Amino acid sequence: MASLREEIKEALHAVDFERVARCALENKKVFSILISLTYDKEALLCWRAIEAMGRAAGVVAKKNPSVVRNIVQRLLWSVREESGGIGWSAPEMLGEIVRNSPEAFSDVPPLIFSFHEEEMFLKGVLWAMGRLAEAGINPVAGAADLAVQYLDHKDPLVRSLALLAISRMNIPEVRDKVKALTADEARLRMYEDSEIIEKTVGNIATRTLQELREVV
Repeated sequence: MASLREEIKEALHAVDFERVARCALENKKVFSILISLTYDKEALLCWRAIEAMGRAAGVVAKKNPSVVRNIVQRLLWSVREESGGIGWSAPEMLGEIVRNSPEAFSDVPPLIFSFHEEEMFLKGVLWAMGRLAEAGINPVAGAADLAVQYLDHKDPLVRSLALLAISRMNIPEVRDKVKALTADEARLRMYEDSEIIEKTVGNIATRTLQELREVV
């Protein structure tokens, strides 16, 4: 019989997030397994584990919110140096938890936002802010300014995540800066629709510009 870890990995390979959530209802060790799968950001399994974390947390929080609150505390602790380790994907996972249980964890977005001053967590913060805005969850004060600030960042993935956040938060006043980035040919790999895809910053800027026009 397959181990719980292998069952979770099998579900992630199949993009079966509901199966992961069902397993989490029966065994809270699923959350630890998901966390353990999020250390390699180049791996598709890592990103599916991040997304599955939110889906599972959303289901479990309805029946046993204290379990998910403990996971939130564990992720927050993992960011701090005192934990003895670095929670590389903590901002993304926290964002997915809030996305799936916004009312239960309304206190968490400001904590996620506070991590942006650490360069290693910046991408995760921008990712989380964009995902929350996409789900209709109001971003924290300063999130829009942060996204605009990083349109000029040297890392193309940071520029792209900033663009996505701008689109999802609807910040039309920066349309000219977004338009300038449509000529940016820097390539990047990004997780979208449960897959890792390769795009250019310009691709994302073009889409962002169109979306900003549509909402005006």
